[in-house]
Amino acid sequence: KQDKQDKQDKQGKQDKQDKQDKQDKQVQSENVIIVPTDSHNLDVWDEISLKEIQAGEHTNLFAEQSNYQNITLLQVSDVRLYLDKQLQFSSVDEQIYHEALVHPIMSKVIDPKRVLILGGGDGLALREVLKYETVLHVDLVDLDGSMIDMARNVPELVSLNKSAFFDNRVNTHVCDAKEFLSSPSSLYDVIIIDFPDPATELLSTLYTSELFARIATFLTEDGAFVCQSNSPADAPLVYWSIGNTIEHAGLTVKSYHTIVPSFGTDWGFHIAANSAYVLDQIEQLYVVPSPRTLPSLLSPLFQFKEEHLEQRNLALLNSESNLILHQCYKKEMEF
Repeated sequence: KQDKQDKQDKQGKQDKQDKQDKQDKQVQSENVIIVPTDSHNLDVWDEISLKEIQAGEHTNLFAEQSNYQNITLLQVSDVRLYLDKQLQFSSVDEQIYHEALVHPIMSKVIDPKRVLILGGGDGLALREVLKYETVLHVDLVDLDGSMIDMARNVPELVSLNKSAFFDNRVNTHVCDAKEFLSSPSSLYDVIIIDFPDPATELLSTLYTSELFARIATFLTEDGAFVCQSNSPADAPLVYWSIGNTIEHAGLTVKSYHTIVPSFGTDWGFHIAANSAYVLDQIEQLYVVPSPRTLPSLLSPLFQFKEEHLEQRNLALLNSESNLILHQCYKKEMEF
């Protein structure tokens, strides 16, 4: 009897621990399931969280299988966009990501007038760019016209992006970024690269040294570009390899990051310029727009923990003749 009681007690403790572990991995805020913060398998958890949300009370705002991806925009206590079942943003904290993507470069480049956005069909990065009165012209290039249609017509998303696509300064181009970059164009003061993560060999072609070198030719003398580059915490090899690839294209690079809670992790970016002086002392920059989620002084964003720096020396070069970034991505996303 004592042995049986001991086993029951042990099983009870294990069940309690399993329940706690499950709760830790699915932190709930009302109906919203937040991506677990301790997982290197965010792709899996994104799909799980989407299934949980769709099984509960929610509102479908937009759902379409486009020529390029499955698009799901839904509302629970927040508005969430999933592309191919992968979380792209939550309205709870999307401004953290988009402010970090846009404001450091827009505040550093002097009087940016012409801006190019590659990707960003939801209009949220565009919203941040349009806060700058110096901006006279924006070209936004997105492969998927369904994304832009959604961003222009779904009221909840139009409210979120502040009707950005209806601004007279904005010109949209539904085409492949590489196709757009193959044609001569006027130069840009700022280029914002908001491509999908390099999860496949095809997506890996968006992060080659050749393409970064091509993008650099579209910059003005004092211009710069910024590239979203995944997580230095969960995918450090991917993150530092993107930075290394940009450097191999002949550019000066500054790396930074910020915490995005709905992603459940740290998220990183690289700013690059043809000349080093363009990015001089960017760490000491004060960001202009307000209100904002960013600190007024940007220096904390450019500081990394030692464990996040460890794989910097292992960074690889992703080129058209040696596409390897998607392999790094898959390896770092494995269980």
